[in-house]
Amino acid sequence: MKNQELVDYLSSFGVCRICQLRYLKARGSEYRDVKKTFQKLEVTVDDLDNDDDDELKQEPVKKPRLANCSLCLGLFSDSFQQDLISRILSSDFAKYENQSIVLAISMPLTLQIRQLSMWFALQRKFGSPPIDQNSSPDVPIKEAVKLILHPIICKQLGKEYDANGLMINIELKHMVEKDEVDKLTKLQQEAFPPHRNQKRIEISRGLLEKQYQPSRIKLELFEKYFTIPPTTEAEPLQLESITLTGPIVCVAGRYRKLSRELSHTPWVLNGQRQMEDSIEEIIIRNISQHFTEEQGNITFMSSGREDVDVRCLGNGRPFVLEIPNALRLSLSKQVAYEMEQSVDKSNKVSIRDLQVVPRDQITYIKTGEEQKKKHYRALCALKEPVTLEILEKLQISEPFDIQQKTPIRVLHRRPLHTRPRTIYSLRARVQRDNLKSLVIDIVTQAGTYVKELVHGEFGRTNPSISSIIGKPIDILALDVESIELDWPPQVNNAVEN
Repeated sequence: MKNQELVDYLSSFGVCRICQLRYLKARGSEYRDVKKTFQKLEVTVDDLDNDDDDELKQEPVKKPRLANCSLCLGLFSDSFQQDLISRILSSDFAKYENQSIVLAISMPLTLQIRQLSMWFALQRKFGSPPIDQNSSPDVPIKEAVKLILHPIICKQLGKEYDANGLMINIELKHMVEKDEVDKLTKLQQEAFPPHRNQKRIEISRGLLEKQYQPSRIKLELFEKYFTIPPTTEAEPLQLESITLTGPIVCVAGRYRKLSRELSHTPWVLNGQRQMEDSIEEIIIRNISQHFTEEQGNITFMSSGREDVDVRCLGNGRPFVLEIPNALRLSLSKQVAYEMEQSVDKSNKVSIRDLQVVPRDQITYIKTGEEQKKKHYRALCALKEPVTLEILEKLQISEPFDIQQKTPIRVLHRRPLHTRPRTIYSLRARVQRDNLKSLVIDIVTQAGTYVKELVHGEFGRTNPSISSIIGKPIDILALDVESIELDWPPQVNNAVEN
């Protein structure tokens, strides 16, 4: 089978020049200059001239046609490209700050059916070999779209192609789709009858790719339902819809929790809201509007969390917002500083180091989640005045291990386990003006329940500070002083570049 024979046969059944190149296994840039590619392949065609020989030119001239390509139904035509670009530009495309795009084109099943029909036709015409029963003779339509349409659309829009860019979702349809899917359903039942207990199989693109090839289905059976080769259609593919999905943007920073009456996330108990606000909500509502119109889809993550009545001071706790469908990808220092100031006005939460970070960096939030050190300061009360002996017992500079059962107060949301934890140091002093109170600085492994470390919870934490001093002790207040996680990088948004 010579290239010229193949092209002449395809031409006789209304196959466009671009699809002809698919059957010649053209790659990449070979679709940019159709005339040159045909010459290189030693194929003569009579409708290409020197001035207008490329169906994929950047400024194509519309040509009248009697019918659409019998294989792509006009997918690779000039008119389709013009319509597609026009529809994209008339959408919300301009609202998105982006340098890159990715196309997600949903094509009707009829294109795959036609691809199979031509496969049978070529096998009937040229035999097997050269037309293999298991390997499609053309560049599949999905791959051809990436090779042909993606570069053209990117160039027309002035964008780069990137899988993480603005997603342009394109839904295509054709008037013959319903009728052909009905036929395919009947063919499926006859060609691949279901087993007795087998559930009904849904017709899908994946099913076509997996089951429908000449080695698995007889030509005569396929021809019972579909024409071989496929016929041309007067109506081209239609653009059903174009929707845009912005990329995911990650905004990181550190927060300081200044209130002892503030939950980490919205607190709902038995269907009732317990507090009017939360750290998550305060941060999201002061940052989200810059990036997206869909605040409800933002994911808030942090390196651990505090109890409602525990403050987080010092440099704060690292957090990150994962913002889908983002309209903007960048954050200037001025806008970041305004966001920080806006959060600070809540008088409950303060944030710093606000910045956009690469998505692959958010793993730092979870990296070493139970290995990093945390520094706490606890205000504790005894039933009697503090003695020198008690103080001496609580000056511990060498690490020691404890065993902690899941505290009773969190058993409703955490499984019952006994967890080993390391206490790196303890240092205690008497609170000024109250000889029955101790201020204890504690450095622990992340994941330690510090309240239970203090009082022991009836021996469920062992050893505890209570067991070390041999006396009952309770905790009145607790602050997180420092979290040893060197991320995100420190930035001073108050200083202009």
